Amino acid sequence: MKIAMKQRLVGTIIIGCLVIIFLPILLDGEGITPPAMNTAMPASPPMPQTPVIEPVRVETAPESSMSINAASTTEEDTAMPEQEAAKAEPPPAPAQPRLADNGLPETWAVRLGSFGEKANAEGLIARLQERGHKAFARPIQTSRGTLTGVYVGPVLTEREAGRLQQELAGAFELEGVVVQFSLDDLAN
Repeated sequence: MKIAMKQRLVGTIIIGCLVIIFLPILLDGEGITPPAMNTAMPASPPMPQTPVIEPVRVETAPESSMSINAASTTEEDTAMPEQEAAKAEPPPAPAQPRLADNGLPETWAVRLGSFGEKANAEGLIARLQERGHKAFARPIQTSRGTLTGVYVGPVLTEREAGRLQQELAGAFELEGVVVQFSLDDLAN
């Protein structure tokens, strides 16, 4: 090797060693002071006052004393304010299912779709069952041939089936149709 080349190589090694030694000293951040932190916390926000609601007790007289007192009461005594009358009314009774001709209750289901490929129907049923829905399939005869219908249910009232249809439309983006359910649906 030529002497000039050896001198350049030695100089490069010396400069590299100096950089390795002095660069961490320059970049360690010593001598730099961090900005002062504000340690004072703001005051807590005021809590809103919650109103205290006094319970109202509605007493009813036993039936035997009601018949005796009914003749002696006037309209002023029996008139209740509208608020108390609204509180005293019982909640509406839930819709009762109607009985079909065979003595069993009429039930309803939601048909989510009709599929030409049975595998597609089975995939939807699996997704429905993963989310806790009672789902089943049955063949449907149409002008295009036999399709596989996917149903969810049954439920006891048409109103409940309507709510189920809306829930399924939001969760699965399938509109669905409310149909009347029969045990024959499961036999097929």
